[in-house]
Amino acid sequence: IPPDRKPLDWNTRMKIAAGAAKGLEYLHDEA
Repeated sequence: IPPDRKPLDWNTRMKIAAGAAKGLEYLHDEA
């Protein structure tokens, strides 16, 4: 990890997880 980057905090992880879930839900509905 580059020194100028800090590890993902919980909020960022939750946003990524929520975004991934929405994407999967969208793909599932479109299928």
